[in-house]
Amino acid sequence: MSSEAWRLVVDGGADAAQNMAIDEALLETYERAGPSTAPTLRIYGWSSPSYSLGRTQRVATGDVERVLSRGFEIVRRPTGGDGVLHEHERTYAVAGVVGSRDFPGGVVDTYARIARALVGAAVALGVAGARTAAPERRAAREPAAVCFERLSGCEVVSGGRKLIGSAQARRRRAFLQHGSIPIRLGAERLAEAAGRHVADGRFTDLARATGREPSPEDVDRALATAFESEFSVRLIAAPLTRAETLRAAELRAWRYDSLAWTRDGVWGARERYWLGASA
Repeated sequence: MSSEAWRLVVDGGADAAQNMAIDEALLETYERAGPSTAPTLRIYGWSSPSYSLGRTQRVATGDVERVLSRGFEIVRRPTGGDGVLHEHERTYAVAGVVGSRDFPGGVVDTYARIARALVGAAVALGVAGARTAAPERRAAREPAAVCFERLSGCEVVSGGRKLIGSAQARRRRAFLQHGSIPIRLGAERLAEAAGRHVADGRFTDLARATGREPSPEDVDRALATAFESEFSVRLIAAPLTRAETLRAAELRAWRYDSLAWTRDGVWGARERYWLGASA
């Protein structure tokens, strides 16, 4: 597939561990890819309400058990950032090669380029005044926030409130950026998952920003059209490769189904075994 045609993977919904395993498998694909390899845009949902933690986010003793007891799945992402509730939303993921035609710059340039496509999708869905945000200053001793309480540069806002939150990981010359596009996101529900009060005035969702509740299919179409326009490419629907599917199964087994990984972001004996077996 040429760089003028990206691969498009659209998934209806999977559980938390499977979603993160697939995203990391995509990242690994591009670690081995050459600069002419076309990026992949994946759009997906979540089969159960899930709370995802950033790669290095610290959690207090008992937090994982508390989240599970409330009926949420919990998973640790391969990317950074803070906690995100995934429920009534679509999630996008872009994986590609750093230094390629579409992503020739650094981390900020990649965020900015993808953000322009996300703004285009938001406008197409009827979000008036959608734009990218400047980063906020954060006090050194401020406790970690949930993702939608804080703005980072190149994230999408509407009416001064965060609408789309994103996070990125880089390995060698490959990157993965994924982010949450909430159709409905309430402060009370988010607080239930996070285990503390969440300020409602910091974020919004598509239902509030547009005055209607777009369907997942509406969001998918808007995203696909906006990425095609921003990057001057065609999106060609194609499944994961057999190697990616098998690698996602391995990553799930030794990482995303691991309580050690979810709690602390570390591997236990089982994870070290799988890492050696798959090397």
